[in-house]
Amino acid sequence: MAETVVLLCRCFGEIDGVVDLDGIAGRLREENQDTSVYLLDSLCQEDDGPKIETLFREEKARKVITALCAGDRGHHSRRNALRNAGVGPSGHATVDLREGCAWIHRSDPAGATEKALDLVSMALAALAEKETSRDVTTAVHPRCAILGAGPAGLAAAAALAGQGIPVHLIDRADRPGGMLNLISKIYPEDDDAKSRIDPFVREMEVNERITFHPRSRVTAVTGFAGNFKITAEGPDGPFRFRAGAVIIATGAGVFLPRGLYRYGELKEVITQIELERQWIKGTPEKKRFAFIQCVGARSPERPYCSTICCPSSLKNAVRVVAEIPGGEATVFHRDIMTPGSVLEEYYRRSMEKGVRFVRFQEDGPPEILGEKAVEAVRVRDAGSGKEHVLPVETVVLSTPLVPNRDNGALSTLFRVGLDSHGFFSETYPLHPLETRLDGIFIAGSARWPVSSEKAMEQGQGAAMKALALLRRDRLSALSLSRTPEEKPGHGTVAENACTGCGNCVAVCPFEACALQERDGGRFVSRVNKMRCKACGSCVSVCPNGTMQIPEQNYRVTAAMIRRSFSS
Repeated sequence: MAETVVLLCRCFGEIDGVVDLDGIAGRLREENQDTSVYLLDSLCQEDDGPKIETLFREEKARKVITALCAGDRGHHSRRNALRNAGVGPSGHATVDLREGCAWIHRSDPAGATEKALDLVSMALAALAEKETSRDVTTAVHPRCAILGAGPAGLAAAAALAGQGIPVHLIDRADRPGGMLNLISKIYPEDDDAKSRIDPFVREMEVNERITFHPRSRVTAVTGFAGNFKITAEGPDGPFRFRAGAVIIATGAGVFLPRGLYRYGELKEVITQIELERQWIKGTPEKKRFAFIQCVGARSPERPYCSTICCPSSLKNAVRVVAEIPGGEATVFHRDIMTPGSVLEEYYRRSMEKGVRFVRFQEDGPPEILGEKAVEAVRVRDAGSGKEHVLPVETVVLSTPLVPNRDNGALSTLFRVGLDSHGFFSETYPLHPLETRLDGIFIAGSARWPVSSEKAMEQGQGAAMKALALLRRDRLSALSLSRTPEEKPGHGTVAENACTGCGNCVAVCPFEACALQERDGGRFVSRVNKMRCKACGSCVSVCPNGTMQIPEQNYRVTAAMIRRSFSS
């Protein structure tokens, strides 16, 4: 039996074909009496996990070093085997022998072997100094707060309620549906917008697990994943509740093009939303329509593409030529944006049905002609270089979606950042519905302009993300990791030595550090372990070493340096 076990992987000759693992094993056994060393052909095969678990139970070791490749094949099996054997993050270290030694130093076997021995010895020194973070847990409140009752919010509410999770659905408006209440048909199927949203609205009305709070807004938030304390203001005053997760689905607003293309000067110059209102009332009276794209978008003020403007214009232009007798539609554009095969086919069908397209340069936008009413549009065709004057009766401006007016306040309340445009931005590339704070999710046009169909898909996706958290009875701080394995500890403070400088509070990206007052007006730092991600930012700026992560404390680093230079 040994306190520490070192597993040296041959990797079927990929490592020991260069590195002298037998020599390393001999030196390790000679220099470390309480260490057992094993040479294995692999550590990534399907049956390696049970072998490791059996070995550890026999050795009754508390610490392990796995010296292998830098890849992640077999990682889950090894992790589970070590966990089953009672070895946590503080008792485990890995060493890269393949990519970092054998492969990169293939022409220098002796040097590769010395480097490998140094790395394993440093890992042994580190394990001797590692400590274990004290875990904490919280009871999970099995309900979800959803902000916004548009397509994304309604889809999320229906999905969660269908899984037995109570939902508080909060919206500024007096009825659910969001922007779909302003639209007659939706692309690319050209379905009635009401038919798309009605099933979710009916679910909200009949499902007792969904509580809809109209004309309401969130005013205060405290807590963390599993236990958010939320205060909101409604028509009847403030109300409070707890939720284990939050989905922000507040949607976006519509840009009003004041001062552009004579909008507000000529009544026949309207926006897409204003045209939608005409369709809801009936068939528009005018016959000749011009659609102008990128009005207020892809500009210095808003340099992004809103993604929905071109498909919306195609939809309405086709309706003009198909539903208005003698109707004509011309789309003036800098580029037509229809990503994906479905929207590309939608674009081609619009041309087949008689919609005309004229491309213009950014520095030569269309000019609206007419003194008291719209009479024509003058533009220089970017393809032919010729100037055209097309008689029209109505000009429809395609304007972008812009951030919801509440984003700034919600960003402050929930501590989730916004991008330079004002949309919620702090999501992960591989997890685009998750924020940097556990338990808070973003869906729909709150994070970026999307169609109603995509918003619903994102709402359902966010609901499933939240469900994985809300299904737990209790939540462990160490389980809140961005990687498949447990979090490698969390920050701790030696309160007697803390000077209350606040450096940790300033740099923590997860809002985990805060200053608390002690007797005599002295302030010390405290770490919320449920928020901490063990990133180490606080440790790097602490002026006197008060802040440490036990599993990677300053003694660990010092021991590794001493061992490296003592050989």
